[in-house]
Amino acid sequence: MDDYNAFAADYNEFEEEAVTLWRLGYPVVTGLLGNLKGKSVLDYGCGTGIFSRFLESKGARVTGVDVSERMIEVAKNSGKDTIEYHTISSAGIGFLSDETFDFVVSNFVFCTIQTRGEISLILQQIFRVLKKEGIFIFMNSNWDKSNGKEFVSFRLDFCSNLVSGQPVMAVIKSDPPIVLHDFYWPVDDYREMLEGTGFRVRDYREMKAGSDDVSWRDEKDFPPYYVIVAGKFEIASSLRSSQ
Repeated sequence: MDDYNAFAADYNEFEEEAVTLWRLGYPVVTGLLGNLKGKSVLDYGCGTGIFSRFLESKGARVTGVDVSERMIEVAKNSGKDTIEYHTISSAGIGFLSDETFDFVVSNFVFCTIQTRGEISLILQQIFRVLKKEGIFIFMNSNWDKSNGKEFVSFRLDFCSNLVSGQPVMAVIKSDPPIVLHDFYWPVDDYREMLEGTGFRVRDYREMKAGSDDVSWRDEKDFPPYYVIVAGKFEIASSLRSSQ
């Protein structure tokens, strides 16, 4: 959290222009959400609120929460929006009512958490506040497929020992670069934790770049991100990849 407090303003500036994220990551998340007009959305780990503001621009009623006080401060000062922002402790959303949200989104949050126990506590709270037919979507960097790869907006420093809970490092290509000290959790671990909470995995997506006007790096051959979609109401299905 101290790291995120320290570089909050720089991260906000970077994310606004992050080509890989806006061309390959966020379009998939918003496509899976569908029509957001009038829908209630919780952005868990909203950071400086850039994606929260994007969701609001699509007609959603957004609540953003984050453990970084400085990130939330930047979010509150970054636009004339009606988003409710809250600084929280990890899993500390007890002030939100049960079955309140149509959607919960969480981007690059669980990769910052060191233990399965803490992740599970957060998932329990997300499960509680999600409506019965609500959808939970989260996105992470794709270490399984892209370990050591370099993309337009960031790179994943090669890790020779990808095991559950292993510290890993991603470098954001801002000026100066921002180093993110994260933790590796394989998709199977996330699936176990989701299903242990009561979720059922509905979809799994990976994204590669096509041929367009961007001078892509490894994005054409290696997916920089993956997205997991989970719900409370469907029978468990097999993960399937879509590229």
